[in-house]
Amino acid sequence: PRLLEAIRAVARGESILDPSVTAKVVAEFARLANQTTRPEALVNPLSDREIEVLRLVAKGATNAEIAATLFIAEGTVRNHLTNILGKLGVSDRTQAAVKAKELGLV
Repeated sequence: PRLLEAIRAVARGESILDPSVTAKVVAEFARLANQTTRPEALVNPLSDREIEVLRLVAKGATNAEIAATLFIAEGTVRNHLTNILGKLGVSDRTQAAVKAKELGLV
């Protein structure tokens, strides 16, 4: 009988949880939704130069454009990108840009 009552209550749009329990569940979901990874949380933090490269990648810059902007060789840009991808645990530039956004770097 209790299960049937609970099903009917939910079907009517009612909550079957105690309001204090509901408040705790909602508060926890809100906390988790607002939680973001911070750059300090990285096991191997990015260097200042890697952050510069990552910000330019996130803006859509090519390796040549990054090299020209930072006055470094394209090979150096590629090396930085390899390090960035490894440190962020991603496999391509797009994922790196998304991760940069999540980390609040862009």
